[in-house]
Amino acid sequence: MRKIRGKAVLCIGNDLVNLNLRCALLHEHGWRVLSSGSGHDGITRFGKETVDVVVLDLNHDGSESALIAAELKRQRPAMPVLMLVGDASTLAQGATAQADAVVLKSEEAKALHGALRNLVKT
Repeated sequence: MRKIRGKAVLCIGNDLVNLNLRCALLHEHGWRVLSSGSGHDGITRFGKETVDVVVLDLNHDGSESALIAAELKRQRPAMPVLMLVGDASTLAQGATAQADAVVLKSEEAKALHGALRNLVKT
């Protein structure tokens, strides 16, 4: 089993209730959790902090998340980015192209931690 204690995850999301729940869940699993309530603030924080992986959850069709993921990858091409999506049928074309992993929000509670562990090299 790979150790994740001390690994930093940056969660970017505009639904503050879900963002706080997600952060609490990841903290319980041993992650050092950073958060941002908007894409702009997330990019700014990403530039200032040491981060091992990013979780994006910004809108329903994924277009905003795609733009943020592209900017994060421009800054640090090897950064793993996980995108949370609501319903694959409502995604904008190419919305998840920059994501290294995609998790359906309906599966988040049971799949998020495992997907992040798979993305982070220890």
